Amino acid sequence: MILFACLFAYNLSAQVAVHRNFNLELAEKDSLTSTKIEQALNGFLAEAQAQNYTEKYIDSTHLLQYEFFFEKLAGIGKHPAFEQPLVLKSYPVGDGIFRLSIGFTGVLDSQVFIYQITELKAVPYQNHYRFFCPFEDNTQHFLTKRIDHVTYHYSTELDQVKATQFVSFTQDLAELTEGPLPQLDYYAFRDLDELLKAYGFLYSARQCNFLCYDLGFADNGGNTFLTGTNNENYIFGYLGEYLYYHLPDAEQIYWPFVQGLSAYYGGYGLSYDDMAEMKEQFRQELKANPEIDFLAEFKKGRKSSVNRHFSFYVMSAFLFEKALEVQDFAGAFSLVYSGSEGERFFEKLEELLSITEDNFHETIVAIISG
Repeated sequence: MILFACLFAYNLSAQVAVHRNFNLELAEKDSLTSTKIEQALNGFLAEAQAQNYTEKYIDSTHLLQYEFFFEKLAGIGKHPAFEQPLVLKSYPVGDGIFRLSIGFTGVLDSQVFIYQITELKAVPYQNHYRFFCPFEDNTQHFLTKRIDHVTYHYSTELDQVKATQFVSFTQDLAELTEGPLPQLDYYAFRDLDELLKAYGFLYSARQCNFLCYDLGFADNGGNTFLTGTNNENYIFGYLGEYLYYHLPDAEQIYWPFVQGLSAYYGGYGLSYDDMAEMKEQFRQELKANPEIDFLAEFKKGRKSSVNRHFSFYVMSAFLFEKALEVQDFAGAFSLVYSGSEGERFFEKLEELLSITEDNFHETIVAIISG
């Protein structure tokens, strides 16, 4: 999830200095314009480093619309070996607006290391500049296709069948959870690189491999969904984002169980392994390691995996399937609200399914053997 507090007013005691790259000619010949941009950029990057954005340098509506961009820019430069940001390129795009490319470098193991190269839009505001994510400009050439409440955006082609399946799933999910049906913009990027560049991350060593986002995530208050998987039907990434943005009491959601729901409905992660495949993987794991204790593995969390799938996610999918056999959806879904740390999870399991810590292992064995 994108959890990002923003728009805090504060007094900045020290600002990030912005260096020009004198090997490149900056586009703004007017020294006054150049000075204003550099001063504003200095203030903006200082706010980004402090992870506190204000209305002075960012429009609040734009900040919430592209929260992913500003969150991933926030905090950059905190490392003590981080060098001052470098203006690599600057050019005008009309109406006094400039596009800038900023390099963020540092030292890693005594070697110069490029952390990130990021594009920004500098837009005149009052007597200085505000800064914007270039996403809208970078995706303006995309094709669009509207199917009911979902508008797809894509650069090459769209699988109509997969897209329609996803639309149907979102409708069913809203009905089952008694939640709203958002007017959704779905950006189906060819890969993670295309997704990051759309946001203005021309290069990033900080998030080129982060799995929580290449699997699909929401932005713009949950009204935009994006995948870097070339997939028009990425249910695994969408389900948890829908719950977080559109249902109440998000702070009570037990996310491992949500990942189980996601695997149950959409297959696991990027492998898309379905329930039958995951059960077979667990049977093979049990055969190879007959002394395994599935309760202990569940409690290890992300430290335990089967076939590169986090064990407690997959076992949550098994438990959700079992719950649906004896409960209606509302009953099974109540396990989602077990507390952010799962503090009420086993209490609810016992109440709904008579599953306790004592019979947890045997229950999982029975599920995968059935």
